[in-house]
Amino acid sequence: MPPTASTVPSPNCASPPSRRAAVLLTLALLAGIAAYANSFAGAFQFDDFNVIVNANRVHSLSAWWAATTQGGLRPLLNLTYALNWLTGGGTPPVFHAFNLLVHLVTTACVFALARDFVRRHPQAGDADIIAGWTALLFAVHPLHTEAVTYICGRSTSMMTAFYLGALVCYARAGEGMLRHRLAAPLLFMLAVLTKESSLLLPLALVLWDWSNREAWRVALRRQWPFWALALAALPALALHPGTWALLQGSLHTRDLAASLPTQLHSSTILLGKLFWPAGLNIDPDWPTLAGVADALPQLALFAGAAVLAIWLRPRRPWWTLGILWLLLHLLLPNVFFPRADIANERQMVWAGWPLLLCLVIELRLRARPAVAWTTVLICALALAWATHLRNADYESEIALWLDTARHSPHKARVFNNLGYAYQQAGRDDDARQAYLKALALDPDHVKALNNLERLDAASRQD
Repeated sequence: MPPTASTVPSPNCASPPSRRAAVLLTLALLAGIAAYANSFAGAFQFDDFNVIVNANRVHSLSAWWAATTQGGLRPLLNLTYALNWLTGGGTPPVFHAFNLLVHLVTTACVFALARDFVRRHPQAGDADIIAGWTALLFAVHPLHTEAVTYICGRSTSMMTAFYLGALVCYARAGEGMLRHRLAAPLLFMLAVLTKESSLLLPLALVLWDWSNREAWRVALRRQWPFWALALAALPALALHPGTWALLQGSLHTRDLAASLPTQLHSSTILLGKLFWPAGLNIDPDWPTLAGVADALPQLALFAGAAVLAIWLRPRRPWWTLGILWLLLHLLLPNVFFPRADIANERQMVWAGWPLLLCLVIELRLRARPAVAWTTVLICALALAWATHLRNADYESEIALWLDTARHSPHKARVFNNLGYAYQQAGRDDDARQAYLKALALDPDHVKALNNLERLDAASRQD
């Protein structure tokens, strides 16, 4: 019978990486740089204008500080926007460089977590190789372009970097390393200052320890500082006017009866894109479902997966971590705190990495080394090429919204945004046609109506 985490002494997971591990991590990072090299040509898009370009609060450090002290949300995220704005003179390349740097840091965290997990479960295989493969696929996956190439995707990617960094330090603190015991709560707080959904970290720690068959008394002793910080942060955020406004909007978006089936449906689609990343879309046209009866297959899929994850814990704990991590980070927050946009691809940078670990482990266990290496490298090349192609869609607003219109041909907002992109480029006739298409889809679309009126007024003046 293969050893399990309960029968094999825990290795020193905090030991420094071997030279081979360093080479594999370097390969993953270089692949990520190559896959996103053409992202630097990307323009400001969509919410970038509201959050950065037209937001005076991030155009100087004094304005950022004034906004923060007056109750601005996500101060750390906005600080990076301000620094990028000042460094690059308000041009996109510096923002893209920072986004790529964040993605590389997250990739390193994925490598460290995968290596740590496999070292705790030797039946999974060679920790260095598995970690290297997982990090490689994570670094080049096109599903992450929305978190990397779309500048405003930074809110998720930067939060994820701090979030996973906190988990890395938490895992290593269990080996008695004081600096990691101090760093983990600090990184947790940095994640909270970046995005509020990072308050899920204490639950993620429970899942991590439970997947690793950690004794509950030991886990509780290690976890209590994070629970204390989360409980202290919750009332502060709840009393914050910005958070309260978000919560009010969330509660009026859709009720729980509609939120659960809607998220089951969208989460199933996002899960499928992890395995087959075709038809990526910054503004998907997903329906709001009225009741659970409308999503019974998806409910059965996720419920069955959860049962399977628990059943596999003694033999294949990586599936326990992968499946339950996805449910915790993709499904749970969006069900109880619905968003105007049902779901976004960038959420998978936070939720999907353990499933890549599961796939890599199974490949390593079931295939000969040469076959496994060949498979991983072919997949990495294909994913990197798909990422390169997807980055090209972000080179201009017109290119992005034309691509989006192909995938969401029945969504009025998409054609309004396409019309605005055309109008900004001086292509008034194309803009008018796009606005009319938006109004044909939704006659009450206020922004399309206003944009068309302004366009017609400007044409009469000319």
